[in-house]
Amino acid sequence: MNSSKYTTADFAALVGVSKASVNNYVAILYECGHVVARDHRNYRQFTDKDIAIFKALITLNKERGMRLKDAAQVVVAPGFKLDSVAPQQALEVAKYDDLCQSMELLAGHVYGIEQQNAQLLELIQTQRQQNELLMAQNNTLKQELGTMMQHLLEKANEPSAMHQQQLDRVEKQNNAIMNVLNRLQAEQREQTVEEKPVEKGIFARILNK
Repeated sequence: MNSSKYTTADFAALVGVSKASVNNYVAILYECGHVVARDHRNYRQFTDKDIAIFKALITLNKERGMRLKDAAQVVVAPGFKLDSVAPQQALEVAKYDDLCQSMELLAGHVYGIEQQNAQLLELIQTQRQQNELLMAQNNTLKQELGTMMQHLLEKANEPSAMHQQQLDRVEKQNNAIMNVLNRLQAEQREQTVEEKPVEKGIFARILNK
């Protein structure tokens, strides 16, 4: 199969450089031993191999930092595989893409962890506030319970109004009973005195004889 032929303008568009750059690259490659064919009118005719050589030259120069002359000597050297440059670059791009995807996944994972941590901190803060509220309520209940117990103890030590009334009533009843007993005893003493016979004196006994 015959190789395709390209003019300088078409070749520049395919390689992605200006026509002036093409002439510069052609001159450097010519110094290193690579000659671009010409037609019967002495116009350059670039082939697919020329495209591969130029792309390898540009890759080594711009992407790998080699000087143009050094890169030209590499690409025109016998046994150099032109496809060893482009596939390596493609592999680097693929690795870069994989690295970017891995970094994006890692960033998403980190973001998810940060969100979970924020939610966890919010829950901890809420739980802490609830614990503080419960402790405050517990202290209030303790104070109220202590006040209530103190009040009950004071009430237990003091007789109730009803109890006091019952004591007063019992005391009145006891007083009434004592008054009755005292009156009965007084009446009984009086009656005993009245019934006791009066002893006659000695003169009365003598006169009655």
